[in-house]
Amino acid sequence: MSLKFASNSGFACSPVSKCLAVLVGGFHVASHVPALESFFRKIVTGPDRIDSLNSFSRYLGAKFLFLDTKNTIFCCVIIYLFRILERRYGSLKFASNLIMSCVLSMSTEMLLEQYFETKNFGPLCLVMPLYIPWFREVPVVSASHYGPVSISGKSINYLLCLQLALATKGSLLATLCAFVSGLFVYCTPLKKFSLPGWMGSIFSKTIGRIINTYPSSDTGLMGATLEIQRSQHTEALENQLMRARNRFQVPVNGGGRQLRLDEMWGGLAGAGAAGPAHPNLPVIQSQVQTLVDMGFTRERAETALRQARNNLDEATNILLQDM
Repeated sequence: MSLKFASNSGFACSPVSKCLAVLVGGFHVASHVPALESFFRKIVTGPDRIDSLNSFSRYLGAKFLFLDTKNTIFCCVIIYLFRILERRYGSLKFASNLIMSCVLSMSTEMLLEQYFETKNFGPLCLVMPLYIPWFREVPVVSASHYGPVSISGKSINYLLCLQLALATKGSLLATLCAFVSGLFVYCTPLKKFSLPGWMGSIFSKTIGRIINTYPSSDTGLMGATLEIQRSQHTEALENQLMRARNRFQVPVNGGGRQLRLDEMWGGLAGAGAAGPAHPNLPVIQSQVQTLVDMGFTRERAETALRQARNNLDEATNILLQDM
């Protein structure tokens, strides 16, 4: 499950991140379903000490359930931002490091919670270790400075981290454990650990076929991009026209005035007032060659000159309006 495309559109090429977001959001939504209320109440009101398989399963369930809707939304946003790491590592490598950091974080958190008598809800052991590679490997693309404070595109993710970490005493402890496990996994040779390739193949051929998406290869052009290209093309044609006039000594509208961009796109009333083409009107070959040098075909150039009665400016406007 290697990265095939680079895209910023949704969870494309990020099946593991999508699974995490669906898991976190789905658990929270299911906890508010009346038919499942008794099941999730057992998870929330589970024993503080882990002394049996039943209590351990309740403990694991609590690690994937946020009680607060706001924290659930924040966690899903964090997972969405972290999808860039999956695209960088590949889904198999990303999942391998994620599982290892989660196991280390949860084990450490389990011991410390027994000692400090705290309890945390939510998958902080999954998302918080990812802040280590996020900080070390993801560059800051742009930043705005407000006095001594610099705010970049990564700042929103750090603010969400603070919101989740400082919610309760248990969440702060879980965050610290996650950071330590992230350092052990992403800053040591443990980072090279990877699950067997056959596990990735099974996931790709089963669940991956349902949840994995790829960006369209034909994304099209946005309006702003078309407008920029249009302006650049117009400027290039205008420069070619002026060079051709200088070469053939053709006057500009008889008075030496430079053709404006708005006139080239139909702003000049005289351009729109050109009559129909006169098939028997002879054209000036030097002007035909000038339009051909600008990139128009000879047939279109001759038709436009006949329609403009050998007025090079009007013929150029006609050709540009037909683009």
